Amino acid sequence: MSGVAVIGLALVPSAVLAGLAGAALAQEPGADITLPSGAVVRWLETRHDNSGGMGLTYRFRFVMPDLAQRVPATVGPASDFAPDEARAPIEIDTESDEAWEDGADDGLIDPATLEDLAQADLPDPADEEAADALVGAPVLPAAPDVLAQDPVHEDIVWLCENWALPRIAAPAPRPSQIVISLADREIPFGAFDPEAVQVFEAFGLPPDRDACEWEPW
Repeated sequence: MSGVAVIGLALVPSAVLAGLAGAALAQEPGADITLPSGAVVRWLETRHDNSGGMGLTYRFRFVMPDLAQRVPATVGPASDFAPDEARAPIEIDTESDEAWEDGADDGLIDPATLEDLAQADLPDPADEEAADALVGAPVLPAAPDVLAQDPVHEDIVWLCENWALPRIAAPAPRPSQIVISLADREIPFGAFDPEAVQVFEAFGLPPDRDACEWEPW
């Protein structure tokens, strides 16, 4: 997932969070936060904006130094593949325009192969009946929400519910969305670092209760 630079950003320093959300909830950037999985993150900053058509959005940014080890690797050019084994020389019949390769298959089945197939064990009728029974069985639909979750999804949900929600400013305007972002290093907001690993999750905040409702991208 990639972040998108937004317009009209406002930085919420820890001092403001302390005054609006209670001094007990204030936390300086750099303090370790231990997540349920055992991973450790550091709060970097909190921003809020009204762009993107989602209403007021609070963005809580964290640094997880070992994030790269917790998410699948997606680096490397698409051309990284093992070279094919050396091919035999190809000869072309200039009269018929037919081409063939030394040792190439002529398309005919070896009689010995046919004999082996004839002597092969036939499938057990019971196995065939079991397979036929599966044909009419209902197929469970795929779970796209689960497939779209990041490997650190549960930790991000915990951060939203237990770290971000208590720090939503009140009685200031209530945000409609909370975005939790993790990076394996400190990156200026909106900057692009091809070496960095970043994960973003968005949550809707209902107007009538404090709850993080996950919104798949």
